[in-house]
Amino acid sequence: MHRVLLIAVLLRFMDSFMIYTEPFVVTGGGPGNSTTFISIELVKIALGQFDLGKAAALSLVYNLIILIVCWVFYTIMTNAGAERRPAEGGA
Repeated sequence: MHRVLLIAVLLRFMDSFMIYTEPFVVTGGGPGNSTTFISIELVKIALGQFDLGKAAALSLVYNLIILIVCWVFYTIMTNAGAERRPAEGGA
């Protein structure tokens, strides 16, 4: 059960980085840049400025950041789970 919960939380955690629709529809990324997420900024660079190379490079960096944060989260959660489980084996 611990593994299933870990994967579910990890998937929701990764999903939270891909937020675009709600802040764009509600505020359009404003006022100013107060609700501008990286995903909104990437769309502005790619489609607004038509700088596809810069947007592609930034999206790779964004994906690497998500990957590293998720790896750290997974490592911490699996180590915490291993400490809670009793040691297996005989006396």
